Amino acid sequence: MKSRRVIGALATIVVTGIALTSCSSSSGSEGDSVGEPKTGGTLAYAMGGETQSMDPANCGLVAYHRCSPVFGTLVRYDAATDTFVPYLAESFESSDGANWTLKLREGVTFSDGTPFDAEAVVFNWDRIKDPATLSAAASATNGMAWEIVDPLTVKVTLDEANFQLPWQLVRGLGAIGSPTGIKAAGAEVGNKPVGAGPFLMQEWVRNSEMKLVRNPTYFEQGLPYLDAMTIKQAGSDPQKMNAVISGEALMTPLSSTIDAEKMEDSGFNTDGGQLIGGSGVIFNYKDPTIQDAGLRNAMLHAIDADQMVAALGTQTVTADAFMPSDSGAAFPELALSEAQKLFDDYLSRTSKTSETISLTTYAGFPVMEQTSQMLQAQLQKINGLTVKIVPLDPPVLLANQRKGDFQLMTTTYQSASKDLLFDLFYTNAPQNATGYSNPTVDAALELTRSSKDAAEVAKAYEIVNTEVSRDAPMRIWQYIGAYIASDKKVQGITVVPTGSGAAWDWEKVWLN
Repeated sequence: MKSRRVIGALATIVVTGIALTSCSSSSGSEGDSVGEPKTGGTLAYAMGGETQSMDPANCGLVAYHRCSPVFGTLVRYDAATDTFVPYLAESFESSDGANWTLKLREGVTFSDGTPFDAEAVVFNWDRIKDPATLSAAASATNGMAWEIVDPLTVKVTLDEANFQLPWQLVRGLGAIGSPTGIKAAGAEVGNKPVGAGPFLMQEWVRNSEMKLVRNPTYFEQGLPYLDAMTIKQAGSDPQKMNAVISGEALMTPLSSTIDAEKMEDSGFNTDGGQLIGGSGVIFNYKDPTIQDAGLRNAMLHAIDADQMVAALGTQTVTADAFMPSDSGAAFPELALSEAQKLFDDYLSRTSKTSETISLTTYAGFPVMEQTSQMLQAQLQKINGLTVKIVPLDPPVLLANQRKGDFQLMTTTYQSASKDLLFDLFYTNAPQNATGYSNPTVDAALELTRSSKDAAEVAKAYEIVNTEVSRDAPMRIWQYIGAYIASDKKVQGITVVPTGSGAAWDWEKVWLN
């Protein structure tokens, strides 16, 4: 495999910078490129999971592979150089982390001719912030205000310094849609995207395929190289791999290290690395039963992560801490005798003779069901503990997660950014579904956002990793990969790590 690394491992170098670098966003591994890029052709790539909407207020955060080709992003993150680079924004700068200036490129327009200007950015951010929009990115606007300075400049003010803010312009706040197009679409905004990215959505047959064609008004001269891209709905990773092997698709993102190695052994190009986060189980600290530290630790000592990874057969490395670490961060070790001792003490303290715990999981997803059954079997090795599996459809499960209506839940969190730790573990953070609260973690996470010193930020992240691995409000058993497998005729690939897995710079890919 050409490159296997932990994506985001040096992210502190990036996020503590006070300005975007001016280097090209196409740096990094670009496959076995042969000759000069060629124009033309259609690239089909296989994806699993359909997006529900192409509304830029939502798709930028949850459907990067479909949203970004149409809308682009204000900023890009270059994993190869660990820097933020300009894209639709010309620059995004701050000297103190609290006051930021967003400069836009001159002469850029949306595909419908509407100017891509400060008014367009503010219109989109106002929509995201509006509760009526139900935007998944709304929490990113908390403590954030903005105003138009001139047609190409937006001033952003934060309640507190946050040098991690550029990540939001890569993710949920980065997809900007045409105000004209959004107003005209009305309730159909999720089906009629109008952006300034390199491609236009020509056709969308849900749960089958999405056809994208070159945007003739795209601002980068000579790009994109491709005439069109077709997104094939392929379901599971094995189905995506088969689509590439059969020639139905020319490339696909994969999350499994083992699958990426299989594709490489079959003669395909592969590249990528590991994201921050992974697959595991979360504990609801606000639940009257689960808030007992002794009970939680008993269950943590019964989890056999090696068995999980071996049975799932998707990764080669077992997660022994929330993030890979050389500083001693570690989850509680497998120790059934200690688990039983702690559980017996819990029963004695609560005057109980047994305990039943619910484990919520996704219904209709075989891997999640298998994972939950294995976890159930491991936890029930503790005498007196019964675990009931509660399968729920995804919308119901996510609603229960937001409400805190669960005890244990199998889930996956992944990101290219270490700022994910703030979202998951800072007290009362919008995405802190566990209810976890630790003053040491809070202080360290605040430092990761307020400091410009890369070494200081790196040390703070190590403190967070040590604490959340020991307490394990989310006990992951495997890290998630961000890999791309492609036919050798596909050239110009630059891996772009996202929370949706590995992507690439759409406009710079070409067919040999």
